[in-house]
Amino acid sequence: MSSIFPDDMWAVAEARINGLPVVIRFRTGLPPESDRQVNDNLIIITWAYQGIETGMPNDEDKQRTNAFEEAIEKGFENSDAGVQVACLTGNHQKEWRYYTPNVEAFLEAFNMCLAGHPAYPIELRMFKDPDWNALSGLQPEGSDQLH
Repeated sequence: MSSIFPDDMWAVAEARINGLPVVIRFRTGLPPESDRQVNDNLIIITWAYQGIETGMPNDEDKQRTNAFEEAIEKGFENSDAGVQVACLTGNHQKEWRYYTPNVEAFLEAFNMCLAGHPAYPIELRMFKDPDWNALSGLQPEGSDQLH
């Protein structure tokens, strides 16, 4: 699935939500429309945490969310089940955004990634997003390059 992003280019930006800083890591382009149409299922994984006053994670939150992220990144690295397009950290939560052609296959791969891990305080939400608005809405105006 990562072949839909052959250059694998990412950018980092900062925004404010509810007056708190949010660090956003996102892919810099969009795959061709044909790939977007096939991978039109958006999965948003959210991990709410107490964090510190600024809304960023404390050291324990960072360690736990990083362990979770490493497990899912490794599991999806060479998988056709889903591709990560963004990660947002701040405002007392961390959020990962994935696209997949098949929700059931994504969930199966997701559960396999986390086999043997402790239960994590996450929420998964699924949406149809054939235009990939959950990624394009994070990209700066005019960054409509295709990979």
